[in-house]
Amino acid sequence: MNKGILAVAVLVVLALIVGTAGCGDEEATPAPGDGVMPTPTPEPITLKMISASPGTGAEAYSYFADLVEEYTDGRVLIDFYPNSQLFPGTEQWEALVTGAVDILADSTYWFRNAVPDVLVFYVDGLWESYEHAYAVLEESELPRELAERLEEAAPVKMLGIQPTTGLMCILNSIRETEQLKDLEGLRAQAQPGFPASPIYDYIGMVPAPIAVEEVSTAFIQGILDAVQYPPATMRDLRLYETGKHALCRYSMFVTSAVVMYNSSWEILPADIQDIILNDVMPEVYEYTKTLYREEENAAVEAIELNVETMHWVTEEDYAPYFEYLPTHPVQKTLMLMIDPEIVQIVDDLRPSKQGS
Repeated sequence: MNKGILAVAVLVVLALIVGTAGCGDEEATPAPGDGVMPTPTPEPITLKMISASPGTGAEAYSYFADLVEEYTDGRVLIDFYPNSQLFPGTEQWEALVTGAVDILADSTYWFRNAVPDVLVFYVDGLWESYEHAYAVLEESELPRELAERLEEAAPVKMLGIQPTTGLMCILNSIRETEQLKDLEGLRAQAQPGFPASPIYDYIGMVPAPIAVEEVSTAFIQGILDAVQYPPATMRDLRLYETGKHALCRYSMFVTSAVVMYNSSWEILPADIQDIILNDVMPEVYEYTKTLYREEENAAVEAIELNVETMHWVTEEDYAPYFEYLPTHPVQKTLMLMIDPEIVQIVDDLRPSKQGS
């Protein structure tokens, strides 16, 4: 053996002997590189979330996704696809309950086939004001009751219901509309396969069945004379570039919900489930409540600046419409679809009943 190599080998052996001398029965602490592998960082759980909502709705749901990532320290990530990027509105529910996606965040209207009771939010004349709506969501058993019914009807977990808007505007390209009856004879969008809403029949508007995704184009092309949407949706779709005259009113109370596929929910660790329900969702509720009111006010201003005329339905104009509502077949059918106990919860919290 080469003398140089032998000398090095001897030194190495001596070093090992000295290094272990005096250690007794104590175990040596493994040093890096001694074959001890560091604990691997778990891969984050990535969930797919969809919505048909553009604009304000998309912003609210994006906030939810951001909070989940932040509050779980990146252990859960959400890929968000708004504005019907993956599925049109009519196919979203099926995508959720079959597990094609993990989360659906959108209007509660899309859950009506599973639980018709959610239609309570869309009953014209039942909601008096924003204060009334907030009281129902924050002080009553309605959110919990609807969640239980939805979870019994489908393999889903409702994470929460958020307030959105109670204003509705009808924008038309034909003539000034100071009151409801001024819209008589105008063609307005209606959901394919559904009868005309009471407001259309009362006014005398002509319902034109148009898919949600095609309404803007139909309005621009003149297939529709009028469109009915919340102000923020009108602004986000820039419908005021086609419409010239607006008539706005407080009507139903549109809500949104975040609902998760059961199997996707169940794979989440318990601490993450707790974070989502008790930290994320309350903050999303308050954020949405503020966001929609601010966006609504800004949208109303934007519409008013861009149209030729803008008016609001008065109480006097509303009075005969409210008398007409209970006689309309759609309204009658709608009320039959909703559990009277659900209606009672809403009715009990009417400000007018409480003397306010």
